[in-house]
Amino acid sequence: MKSSIKKVFTFLGVFVSLFLPFVAYAHEAYVLDHTFFWSELSTPWNLEALKALENPVDLRLFFIIAISIIVALGLNFTLRRFSVGKKIGESFEKLSSYGPLFVRAAIATAFFFSAASMSFLGPELPLSHMPFAHVLQILLYVASVCIALGFLTEVAALITLVIFTMGFFVYGSYLITYLNYLGEIIVLVLFGMRKWSIDGLMLGVTKRLPRLQKYETTIIRICYGIALIFAAITVKFLHPALTIQVVNQWNLTQFHWLFPHDPILVTLGAGLSEFAIGLFIILGFEMRLTVLISLFYITLSLFFFRELVWPHLMLYGISFNLLVQPEVFTLDHIFFDRKSIKLWKRLFLPHKRS
Repeated sequence: MKSSIKKVFTFLGVFVSLFLPFVAYAHEAYVLDHTFFWSELSTPWNLEALKALENPVDLRLFFIIAISIIVALGLNFTLRRFSVGKKIGESFEKLSSYGPLFVRAAIATAFFFSAASMSFLGPELPLSHMPFAHVLQILLYVASVCIALGFLTEVAALITLVIFTMGFFVYGSYLITYLNYLGEIIVLVLFGMRKWSIDGLMLGVTKRLPRLQKYETTIIRICYGIALIFAAITVKFLHPALTIQVVNQWNLTQFHWLFPHDPILVTLGAGLSEFAIGLFIILGFEMRLTVLISLFYITLSLFFFRELVWPHLMLYGISFNLLVQPEVFTLDHIFFDRKSIKLWKRLFLPHKRS
């Protein structure tokens, strides 16, 4: 068993390394000057990143990495058909009851530091641009404490939902980048928090909307995936100058073993990688491996670019939750479990835990 697990982690390391020449996972808004960021984001769309495919050298490297990733995905898919792959999945699922607590702690902490920095969701979204900024700051403090304690959770979540809606009127569609927050807010509004909470002590464990509650993680997962895809399209594909600026400003191409020599290819690869990760999370395909890879790059980005930690807390909370939850409404659920149940039913029924 130990040798099998060693092989799995060796494979994982090789698989992650395949993405390295393409990924610059920094959140551009966190590492660039905010004035430059918003100015560039308001310029007309352009598809300059696609010009990388006009260069024969870049095109060859692109296909080599793309084919390598497809092969690695196929190997991982095959591995999951064997007992060692199933046992690894089951070992993650033993922690499933703690998954919602990861997300709850993450969103409560993120809202607290958001209020403390007079911003909303990220440092590039100052509360001062929103109406009643100081009132909103106080409400964010209150909501963060209530969610952390599990006290009046639905009310606290409803408050943040109102603030999020206000943010759409101020910052427009850019707020889709933070749709991962909205997913958790919706879940808290609909279902509350009865585990390890004051609400649970006061109101008991009675659950509302029991037929829908098993889709809590699905709601969060889909919102998270949409946020990643939107960021990939909006920033890296339609406004590639932002990512190119990050590559040049931090001289990323000096790391020849990690990044291609062409900043445009780095930008295209980063956009495709982020898009693929978001799509795989939405579809629930190779999800645990995908989440582990995204966590690797988020952490690498934090250390290398010295980004603020608190805007990333929600990403960690959601990722840890996705790692430990049994798949439901996912392609992985269809492919890898419940063979005794009809195919169409597997999509909707959660795993039966042993």
